[in-house]
Amino acid sequence: MLSVRTFRPCLVILSISILLVLAGCGGASQSTPSGGNKNSVAPVVTPTPATLAIGATQQFSATENGAPTSAVNWSVDGIAGGNSTVGTVNTSGLYTAPSAAGTHNVAAALQSNSSLSANAAVAVVSLTLSPQTANVSPTGTAQFTATVQGTSNTAVSWSVDGVAGGNSTVGTISSSGLYTAPAMDGSHTVTATTAVLTNYSANAGVTVTGIIPGTVSVLTFHNNDVRDGVNSNETVLNLSNVNPQQFGKLFALPVDGQVYAQPLYIPNLMINGAQHNVIFIATENDSVYAFDADAAGPPLWKKHLGTPVPVHDQEGIDPLLGITSTPVIDPISATIYVVTDGLENSHKIFRLHALDLATGGEKFGGPAQVTGTVQGTGWGSNNGQITLETSCYQRDGLALDEATNAVYIGFGHCDHGWILGYDKASLQQTAILNMTPDGAGGGLWGGTPAIDNSTGDLYLISGVDLGDPAPDYNDSAVRLSASDLSIIDYFKPSNEAYLRSQDADFGSGSPIIMPNNGSQYPHELIGGGKDGRIFVMNRDNMGQYQTTDHVIQEVQTGTRRDDNIFSTPTFFNGTLYYHCDSDVVKAYRWDSNTGLLSTDPISHGNDTFGVHGATSSLSSNGTSDAILWEIESTNAPSGGPAILHAYSANNLQNELYKSSHNSSRDQAGAAVKFTVPTVADGRVYVGTAAEVDVYGLLSQ
Repeated sequence: MLSVRTFRPCLVILSISILLVLAGCGGASQSTPSGGNKNSVAPVVTPTPATLAIGATQQFSATENGAPTSAVNWSVDGIAGGNSTVGTVNTSGLYTAPSAAGTHNVAAALQSNSSLSANAAVAVVSLTLSPQTANVSPTGTAQFTATVQGTSNTAVSWSVDGVAGGNSTVGTISSSGLYTAPAMDGSHTVTATTAVLTNYSANAGVTVTGIIPGTVSVLTFHNNDVRDGVNSNETVLNLSNVNPQQFGKLFALPVDGQVYAQPLYIPNLMINGAQHNVIFIATENDSVYAFDADAAGPPLWKKHLGTPVPVHDQEGIDPLLGITSTPVIDPISATIYVVTDGLENSHKIFRLHALDLATGGEKFGGPAQVTGTVQGTGWGSNNGQITLETSCYQRDGLALDEATNAVYIGFGHCDHGWILGYDKASLQQTAILNMTPDGAGGGLWGGTPAIDNSTGDLYLISGVDLGDPAPDYNDSAVRLSASDLSIIDYFKPSNEAYLRSQDADFGSGSPIIMPNNGSQYPHELIGGGKDGRIFVMNRDNMGQYQTTDHVIQEVQTGTRRDDNIFSTPTFFNGTLYYHCDSDVVKAYRWDSNTGLLSTDPISHGNDTFGVHGATSSLSSNGTSDAILWEIESTNAPSGGPAILHAYSANNLQNELYKSSHNSSRDQAGAAVKFTVPTVADGRVYVGTAAEVDVYGLLSQ
């Protein structure tokens, strides 16, 4: 028993000794993750939380044990480096917010131990202001609404022309966004600034004008600066009453020449002491008319501005070349700008006229001669200088840019394509661009430059004109700086050499600026040319010239190898409309989430148009009662009548009206190509060879 008692204590002592030895090895004193450093701790990410605007950047920093570290891997919402939906973060922690509001987490994980990480909460805020533009009569009011998303603090502060709350000179604005105009005409900027981000603002333009706003005004080619061709304030004409029984030709307004220019319209204009809805018409005889838009009768005024040039273009301008392009109206100064092509002492001269809307009288010391010279070694160069050729046609509609208060004038049908800018008040030249100074071609054939009113930049597409080798910007969609018409960016199709060899101009049509979309390319431009490809282009990175077209999308339309698109498309409520030469009108769905077009038409008409198809216009009451209007010029070569068509915009198979169905009552004048219908306040105005025909409800 003695030996047993002695043995058991020895076992106990031995067990304790083993435990002490094990404890002395340090293996159980601190837990260290596999592969890690025993002194590693989770990093700290600053700042957190962070609030920033859509598209803005925020620099995040990581520290480990209180010291800055770059040995981390960055992610957003668990995605290494992030993406366009959640925002991106680079290897140094610079985060770029996505284009949509939302909340996200920016994380930094130690490169030595990815299980040690930290997050920073990010709130991405968006601010939108509606409406983006407003016309207000003196002392009138306009309600603006600011929408803040991505934060619980939706408060904003308001200013006018940088003055908090505004004042009697620029107009005042209440805390709820109600703007009250001053007593004087002018242009102003309403600004909403978020309370959560005091450097994040959105702007809206206000035009205060003595022209009393009516239901709608048509002041420029294809209705507006983006050139979408839409009047969404039509309350008279609808899907129920535009039919052969209720709708037809009301009267004609006779004029002295072909009407290639789109008629322009202003309601409630005071002329000779009386108020009129006025339609303005320009002719190839270098004449401008102001007619009462609602009744047959003599013009309210007419101005014959020059001696037109005798010309005979097959299927086109004949017998006089005078005013071809659509004028533009400035409602602030009540001025209509128009370019004449005329003979003076047997010399062909272009002149820019600024006419008073109420009288037709010349303003601002006009008219001003339109000409200019640039440096270049291309066709027509003389000692390294090229001057605007008098052989040019001025077909592009005039564009008035709010950013520069300049009128822009485009030329083609000559050795080069040209665009020139003139100050709207002084009529002095402000900028000039030759599209091909070291080559030839690049003509501007029709439509009108589209204007991004947020930047003032202009977008247009040039043609070929010539088949000879031509560097520079033939067949190119270009983005121009409004300040000096310098080329900021461009896209030229990869098959430009083929287009040039076949006279298959890319610039036979004009582009439109699309609404912002939710894709990774939110800013788009759409246009197409003779080879029938509709290009969806990225305005932020247009693609330039590469062996493979760097555009967002290409969609084929038309029925021919060449000679397809000669028009500006129309866009409304997610649908793009094109009508090619020798084809029917077609509608393509546009997805506001992806920015892509349907590859096949979602609807099409039944009537095939010849002679370059058509540029349509669209009327609606908001998003209801959408009607697509077109002028068919198939009869132009034979001198036959123009034909007005009206379709349900949601189903082009449903043709509501066609003027040839009751020709004894509704026949229009002789057709001319490229004409665009103007729809305003229940009337449709159709330019022809010697008159403007007015259509509306027969009960009016």
